[in-house]
Amino acid sequence: MPGANTAAETKSPDMGRFAELDGMIDELIAIIDDENALLASGMPASLAATTGAKSNLAGRIEEDRRTRGAGSITPDERTYLDGRIGLVQSKARDNLSRLAGAIGASRTRIAAVVEAVREAGTAMAPAYGRSGNRAGDAQPGRSSLLPDRLA
Repeated sequence: MPGANTAAETKSPDMGRFAELDGMIDELIAIIDDENALLASGMPASLAATTGAKSNLAGRIEEDRRTRGAGSITPDERTYLDGRIGLVQSKARDNLSRLAGAIGASRTRIAAVVEAVREAGTAMAPAYGRSGNRAGDAQPGRSSLLPDRLA
């Protein structure tokens, strides 16, 4: 339902010590959502700038979770964080699916352009005869590249 927030999208007021992590997760979600919107509108799959930002944020989120360690997180905090990470994973799966579709569409467009160039090139390319001259440029009576006296 549009506009409705899932439990993982709403911040729990007692999770203040995860504010920085929440901020990184929100930023990553925003990047993924923006990229998904572009891909859904038919944009080509050349989104290299967002790839670096997504990788950087994902690495920082993972590092944050690793440094906190499993022992210092209560069961409620674990549930909260698992929900937030689950949301990111769900959006990332959707993003991956959309990227795969956009890459396929880009490949199809490239193949069509290459085929059109080949067809245009074949239609416009001059034909060469066995003498090596272009068929329309051959001199009448000459079928060899050798000088007349040697032919």
